[in-house]
Amino acid sequence: MQKEIKSLAELGGGNRLASLRYRKSFRGGNTLTRLIEPYSFSRGQEDVMLRCYQLEPDEGWRFFAVNKISQVTDGGGSFKPRTSVKLNIDAAGAAVNDQAIWTDDLLAYSELVSGALADDRVTSEEREEIEQFAKDRSLTIERRRFVHAALFYRCLSAVLDDGVIDAQERAQLKFLDRVLSSLGWSITDG
Repeated sequence: MQKEIKSLAELGGGNRLASLRYRKSFRGGNTLTRLIEPYSFSRGQEDVMLRCYQLEPDEGWRFFAVNKISQVTDGGGSFKPRTSVKLNIDAAGAAVNDQAIWTDDLLAYSELVSGALADDRVTSEEREEIEQFAKDRSLTIERRRFVHAALFYRCLSAVLDDGVIDAQERAQLKFLDRVLSSLGWSITDG
């Protein structure tokens, strides 16, 4: 993970596009290539998230779990920053698991949800897999709320970092809220 963080920091710091090999599912499987503009890291208790602007395969703001990036290479071009580039390696640090809070089941649930959110669409198969996982692991709604709030917090923190929330970022936060609500709880639910 440190190698990927360093490569992303170097590319983003030089306003260079990055090409990622990203594994959407926590269970392994195929990796997908994504062309991005790297902007910032946010560190949670369980992982490090990369906030970026994705150019391919679909365009828009995205968050990727760094531990699911298997390769980072130069994307073959430069970009004009849409917001401040703040890829501080020390701030990203080495994410450590606080096992008192982040059990293996919660980590796996968080990876399932963040993986489903990675391409700004959640398929019915992904939703069913997430719901079945929560049921199989007997994750209470309170524990699921905790994970959803942690994901929303990390995304919101990254969006607020530059002091501006544009139309695409508003749409991204609304999407995140809708998906988390459909999975059992979001920040706007009562």
